[in-house]
Amino acid sequence: MVGRLFSSIENIALGGEKMRVGQKLVLFALLFFPFILACFWVFGVKTKVQEKRIVIFLKEEEKELVLREMRELLRSVNMILYGISTGDYDLAHRYAKSSGMDMVEKFSAVEKTLLLKLPDEFKKLGFATHKGFDEVAELIKSRENQKILSALAELTSKCVACHDIYSIQAEK
Repeated sequence: MVGRLFSSIENIALGGEKMRVGQKLVLFALLFFPFILACFWVFGVKTKVQEKRIVIFLKEEEKELVLREMRELLRSVNMILYGISTGDYDLAHRYAKSSGMDMVEKFSAVEKTLLLKLPDEFKKLGFATHKGFDEVAELIKSRENQKILSALAELTSKCVACHDIYSIQAEK
């Protein structure tokens, strides 16, 4: 069928002369590319993403509290790295300490009912993360960058694991 189409086009466009292979490819692309685009536009590209994470449903304000705490942890990681990179170990220590178990105590009054809703493994990862910040704070005192960065890498692996396993969504 495509061969007949090219023969007809050759007769019309070139007055019976034979088209070279390159000309046929260009013509093929010009004719069928719009057709393929139209198919994608009409039928759409179908993708299916399977969410395999455990969903934790919380009230909107509880969700915001957890996400705000996570943003604070990320800010601390950023400031620890900044402090180490500029030689400001006091700044790095202050941020590491602020995200340690002190943060848990600070939020404990608000989080009491929230903690009851969270899966045990989620809480274990969370407490291990806060304890990890305390450990990093102690290492920062040594000013041994290699040890500090290794501890920070181990600490952030807990963050990655948690985000790989869990998704927090608002209750409907």
